[in-house]
Amino acid sequence: MNEIDWQSVAEAAGAGLSIALMGICGVRLLLRFGGVLRGRERADGLAASRHGATAREMLAVGGIALASRLLLFVLAYAMYRVLGVGELGFFESVERLWTHWDARHYLAIAREGYTAVGDERLRLVFFPLYPALMRQLVQLTGDMFMTGTWISLICGSAAAALVYDLAKLHFGKGTAMLATAYFLLSPLSVFLCCVYTEGLFIMLTLAAVCLLRRGHPWLAALFGMLSAFTRMPGVIVAGLLIIAGIERIVHRDGGVRAAAACAGQVAVVFGGFALYLAVNWLVTGDPFMYTVYQKENWYQAPGTFWGSTANTVHYTFSTFGDDDWLWTWVFQLVCMMGIYLLLALFEHRLPFDLAAYSFVYVAVVLAPTWLLSGARYLYALCALPLLLSRLPMGRTGHTALLTVSGGLLALWVFGFTIAATVL
Repeated sequence: MNEIDWQSVAEAAGAGLSIALMGICGVRLLLRFGGVLRGRERADGLAASRHGATAREMLAVGGIALASRLLLFVLAYAMYRVLGVGELGFFESVERLWTHWDARHYLAIAREGYTAVGDERLRLVFFPLYPALMRQLVQLTGDMFMTGTWISLICGSAAAALVYDLAKLHFGKGTAMLATAYFLLSPLSVFLCCVYTEGLFIMLTLAAVCLLRRGHPWLAALFGMLSAFTRMPGVIVAGLLIIAGIERIVHRDGGVRAAAACAGQVAVVFGGFALYLAVNWLVTGDPFMYTVYQKENWYQAPGTFWGSTANTVHYTFSTFGDDDWLWTWVFQLVCMMGIYLLLALFEHRLPFDLAAYSFVYVAVVLAPTWLLSGARYLYALCALPLLLSRLPMGRTGHTALLTVSGGLLALWVFGFTIAATVL
C-alpha cells in the first residue's frame, strides 16, 4: 500500500481552499453588481451625509504617520547599538541599515539609468517613476539614498492621510482612525521607510480613488496612470473607472458621450503601462523584454493565485528549518490565506467598487510563479486597512490585533535592518 504524500495533499488543499474562498467572493460580487445595475446599491457606496477629512485632519494624520516612521529609524538604531552590530553614529548608520534587496536596484537605476548589457540589464523589471523622481529631486538633498528615503517617507505619510480621508468619507471618524492605525502598524509598513515603491504606489492609487469619489474621473485617471508607471498593478485602477462609467451610463447620463469618456479615462490609466513598455523598447528594442528578464532571473511567469498558493505550501514544507522558512514562506502563506478569508467573509463591508478592485488586485498580484513578496504586495492593497477596520471584533478584538501587528512590525524592523545587515 502506497504511503500518503502529505505534502502533495497539503498543496492541493491550499490551492482548493484558495479557489473556494475566492469563488465565494466572486459570486457575491456578481450578485452585488446586479444590485448596482438595478439601482439597489451605489457602486461607490457613498452616502450624501458623509464628509471626508478636512485639510487640518489630513495634515495631522500625515504628521503622525511621519513621526511614526522616524521612530522606526530610532528603533532600528537602538537595536544596532544594543546588539553590538556596529558603532557608527545614527545618521552614518541609516544607509547601511536600510539599503537591502530591491532598494539597491532602485538606487542604481536612479544613478545610472537602464541598460541592455551585463547583469545590470535585469534592473529593467523595476518600473521607472520612483527612480526618476529620485534622480530629479536629488539636488534637494545632495544624496540619492536620502532622496529616495524622503520620497518614501513623504508619500507614505500622504498615503496614511488618504487612508484616513477615504475611511472617514465612508464610515466616519472612529473607523478612519482605526483604518489608519492598521495601515501604520502593519509589519509590512516597514517598507514605507526605505527605498521601495510602497509609499508612492499606495499614495497614487488612493489619490485616484479619492478623486473619483469627489467627481474628478479624469484626474483620477491621471493618478491611475502614474500608479501604473510605478508598479504594474496600477492598471487595476481602470476597473474603478469602468465600474463608475457603467453606473453612470445605466442610471444617470447614459449615452455615447459617457461611454467615450469612460474609454478615454481607462486609456489614460493604461498609458502608464504603455510608457513602461516604451522604456523597454528604447533600452532593448523589445517592449516586453522585462518578461524575459523576470523569467530568467526571478523564475516568474504568468500563473494563477491558486498555483502560487500551492507553491507557497510546498516551500513551507520543504524549507522547514531554513533561515527564510518563517518570515518568507510561512508569513506569506498566512497573509494569502488571510486575505482569501477576509474577501470571502467580509467583502460586503466594503463599497462594491473597492471590493471588486480588491478581488481583482489579489488575483493579479498573487498570480506570478515563484512568488516571494506576496505579503508585501498585499500590503499595497489600498482597501485593506478599511476592510480590517470593519471587522466585527469590537474594541477589545481590534486592540489585540493591533498590538500583535505592532509587535510584528518591531520584528520586521529587526529583520530588514539588523538581520539583513549581519547576514
